Amino acid sequence: MGQHFLFMSHPDHGHVLPNLAVVSTLVERGHRVTYLTGETMVDLVTEAGATALVYDSRYRQANFTDVAYDPLYLMTLLLSESAAMLDRAGERLNEDRPDAIAYDISMLYGGRILSRKWDVPAVQLIPMFASNGNYSYINSIYNSDGAEQSMPDWVGEQLTRIGTLMAAHGIEGSPQELWWEVPDFSVVNIPQSFQIEGDTFDERFAFVGPCLGNRSFFGDWSPPESGLPVVLISFGAVFNEHADFFRECVRAFTGMPWHAVITVAGGMDPADLGPLPPNVEVHRFVPHVAVLEHAEVAVTHGGMGTVMEALHAGTPMVVVPTSSIDGVTADRLAELNLGRTMRPEDVTAGRLITAVLDVAADESIRRDTRRMREEIRAAGGAPRAADEIEKYLARTAR
Repeated sequence: MGQHFLFMSHPDHGHVLPNLAVVSTLVERGHRVTYLTGETMVDLVTEAGATALVYDSRYRQANFTDVAYDPLYLMTLLLSESAAMLDRAGERLNEDRPDAIAYDISMLYGGRILSRKWDVPAVQLIPMFASNGNYSYINSIYNSDGAEQSMPDWVGEQLTRIGTLMAAHGIEGSPQELWWEVPDFSVVNIPQSFQIEGDTFDERFAFVGPCLGNRSFFGDWSPPESGLPVVLISFGAVFNEHADFFRECVRAFTGMPWHAVITVAGGMDPADLGPLPPNVEVHRFVPHVAVLEHAEVAVTHGGMGTVMEALHAGTPMVVVPTSSIDGVTADRLAELNLGRTMRPEDVTAGRLITAVLDVAADESIRRDTRRMREEIRAAGGAPRAADEIEKYLARTAR
C-alpha cells in the first residue's frame, strides 16, 4: 500500500527542480505526494504527479543581492517562509497527515517543526553541499577565507526567532538543537566525491547525485544544423538580471565558429539583447539537459543545479560566480579541475571567449570531467533516492 509524502520547498527552481524526478518516481511506485510550495511552482509539481498545496510565499519579492551577502537577511527570509508553510499545512493537512515529510534544507525550520508536531519521520533534501560536524557550508559561504570564526552576532537573533516559532507550534527543546542537528537521514543531490570533505559523511547521508527527470516543461531544443560546437550560457533563475553581462556574451561569440545558447529565465526580456547573430540564440528557458548533451563548454554562475546537469553530461565549465554562495561551488570545481573561474568584473568579450577556448582545449579538464560524469551516473539519481527514502521509512515504521 502506498504512503502519503509531504514535500516542502520554497518557490525557487534551484530547490524544486532537483527532486521533481524523485516525486515522479514515488508516484509511479504507488505513493501519494502532496507538494507544499509557492504559486509559481504549481505547474511543475503537478506535472511531476504531486498534488500542489500553495502557501503565501513572499520569497520572489526578496532582494537577492542581500540574500547573497547578508546571512541574517537570508535566514530571516527562510524562517518566514517556513512559518507560512506551517500555517498552510495546519489549515489543510491536519485531517490528512502524511506518513513522512521530505523538506528542502532551506525549509528545515518548517520541516523539523512539523515532523516533531505530527510525530512523523522526515527526510532532508539537500540540493547543494551538505554540512556535518566537520564541514559547515554556511561558514564557507560567509567566511570565504575558511578560517574558524567565533559565533556571529546575527546567530543569537535568529535563535530567538526560531524559539518563538517553535513555541507557537507547541514544540519543546532548544532552538540550537532544531537548527543545528544532523538529521537521521538526508538525500544529497551531488556525488560524494564532489562533496567538500566528503569522506567525513556517514550513512545518514545518501549522495545520489543529480535527479534528472523529464524536463519537457522547458520546451524543446535541437542542435544547430551548422554543426558548430555548442556553448551553453546560463545564470540560473535568480541571479540573472545582468543585461550587460549577456551582451558581452553575445559580442564574445559573434562571428566565432561556435553556437551559443543563452538562457535568461525571468530576469529580463530576451529582446533586450537586441538583434542577434545567426550563431547565437536566447531563451527565457530551455531544457539545459538537452543542450548540455551537445555542449563543449558551459558558462554558468555556479548554481549547483546547472553545475550538476553539466557534469552529468561531462561538460566542463567556465564559472563566473555572482555571489559568495556561487563562489563555494566555483572553488570546488577549480579544485577538482572541472573548469575555470572568472570574476564577474573581469568578464569582457575577449576574456570570455579565451576562457571558453582554453577549457575546450584542455584535455586534463575534459578527462577529469568525464571521470566525474561516470561517478555521477553511478550515484543512482532519482531511482536510488526513492529507494533510500522507502528504506528509511521502513526502518522508522512504528
